[in-house]
Amino acid sequence: MITSQKYINPFRRYPSHYMYMMNDLQTSSSEKFWQLCRTTHESFEKLVSKIHNDKTFQNSSQKKQCNPAVQLAVSLLRLGSNGNGAALGKIGMLFGISHGAIVLYTQRVIQILMKLKRKVIVWPTIEQQREMSQVMQAEGFPGCIGFIDGSLIPLSQCPPNDGEAYFD
Repeated sequence: MITSQKYINPFRRYPSHYMYMMNDLQTSSSEKFWQLCRTTHESFEKLVSKIHNDKTFQNSSQKKQCNPAVQLAVSLLRLGSNGNGAALGKIGMLFGISHGAIVLYTQRVIQILMKLKRKVIVWPTIEQQREMSQVMQAEGFPGCIGFIDGSLIPLSQCPPNDGEAYFD
């Protein structure tokens, strides 16, 4: 009988290196930052400035919450990934945080973004619609005025044009 330990296998704690990761992210190239967070440095900082004082990031316990910028970066990495890239284990090792923290950070960020949606997600003006429609027409999408970057549309077969660029 095991009486001296709570767990049979030792509990693995990830080293708390998320601030090092954030420093790497913030000083990384625009391309690397985009690959991980699916946004620009500037847009990320603007969003952090909009959300950092939200009550969702405040708690009444003694333990202080993780920096809102870290919570946003973790959430964007998770939401911007698919398949194995979205695996909690990979994100946890990258930021040095637990699976539970990743889920909690993502829930908080989504909750805050839902509060902001009416302020930040707006339909384009008539002039913007015309401009985008012309660009979309030239690219072979008549009647389209925009799209959401990063959305996946499953295709049943490789496209005939530029098929080598197709992957998923």
